[in-house]
Amino acid sequence: MDGILALVKMIAGLAAVLLLIVLTLKYLNRFTSQANENFRVMKKIAVTKSSSLAIVLIIDKYYVMSFSEQENKIIKELSKEESEKLIRENRQNEERQLEMAENFKKIFEKAKRK
Repeated sequence: MDGILALVKMIAGLAAVLLLIVLTLKYLNRFTSQANENFRVMKKIAVTKSSSLAIVLIIDKYYVMSFSEQENKIIKELSKEESEKLIRENRQNEERQLEMAENFKKIFEKAKRK
């Protein structure tokens, strides 16, 4: 009987610790997510195993950056025309992805009916 009670106490203690961990992480997430509002990676291409190139939105300007183990470096600031072209391409890609998702839904619905 004492063994069962000890097991129940141990499980309850573990659940309490997990709950505290989840609550702490949610609280800390408030402070870390604010940095992401000003910095967003739009596209990223791996060049080698440890380096990549990316188009990054920092505040309201787009930059081409290189990322590696040794350093992160801004290569170029994109002009307004280049930025607008990038935004158009992103919108077109999002629209294509939504269309593909709708097509897959239709295909799955047809398959379910059969």
